[in-house]
Amino acid sequence: MLAAQELAMDSDGQWLFRQGDLVLGPITASQVVEKLYTGELTPDSPVAPAGEREFRNLRDTAAFQVHIARFEAQGRVAQTMLVEQARNQKRVKVLAGVAAGVALLLGVTGWYLARNAAVYGLFGATEEGDGITMDPPTIRLAQARGDDEDLFAYPTHDPRRPDRPAGQGSGGTKTSGSGAVATAAVAGSRPPPRTGSVSTDPDGLEMAQQFDQGAINRVVAGNQSKLFRCFKEEAERTPGLAAKIPMEFVIGNDGRVNKLWVDNPQFKQGPLYECLFSELKKWPFKAYDGERATVGLSFNIGKRG
Repeated sequence: MLAAQELAMDSDGQWLFRQGDLVLGPITASQVVEKLYTGELTPDSPVAPAGEREFRNLRDTAAFQVHIARFEAQGRVAQTMLVEQARNQKRVKVLAGVAAGVALLLGVTGWYLARNAAVYGLFGATEEGDGITMDPPTIRLAQARGDDEDLFAYPTHDPRRPDRPAGQGSGGTKTSGSGAVATAAVAGSRPPPRTGSVSTDPDGLEMAQQFDQGAINRVVAGNQSKLFRCFKEEAERTPGLAAKIPMEFVIGNDGRVNKLWVDNPQFKQGPLYECLFSELKKWPFKAYDGERATVGLSFNIGKRG
């Protein structure tokens, strides 16, 4: 109110102002205030009433002191807002950097966990389900086998042992204890040389290999637990069942399982065999060329003692 009264008192007065060596004006007091807020004049700009030679700074001129105080307060508020805005921008950049780092870390961790789950299964290479465990799979080139050939004799609650076809040699080692297992090896004839990528088997034979073992492992790891249903159903049919059930299946070039052997005389045929074969046919292996792949799996049901 006081400022308005003071300004009103000088509103009809004329003012001169100096810029460098130039003396400009006359202008009204309201024009002086306007130039102050537009930046043409500063609180230290010299002004004088028209007709006088003595110039004084705006801040020292009583007619403009209220406006100078208001102008400087406004400037301090603006400066504070600029500082706070700069701090907020810096804070946002830091938070964005942290968020990007966390997102990258989570992405890498998720990829690593997904890769391990695809290769080894969600809880590792050995999955368990109601007393059912599985050994790591083995993958090799398919070899000729007779449909009625028994390669292994594993101890179960069934005292029967498989009969070996004539002409096959036997050998192995024995381990002490109630879980002693006798293994037998079947000698195979040497195949003729093959072209393409080759690998050497334990007997020194060169074998063509064009299937992707990593891809096969991923499919096995992602689907092996689906076979547990078959073993659980067999355990319900045979109370007290405790056995090691190894098996081999052949993956055709179309990526589908087309042959299964269960190397346990008790389960070479029957409901368990049919259930396993039916489930294996659903596994989505990749199609490939060349020699067919054989995958060996071994399951343990219950505790043998």
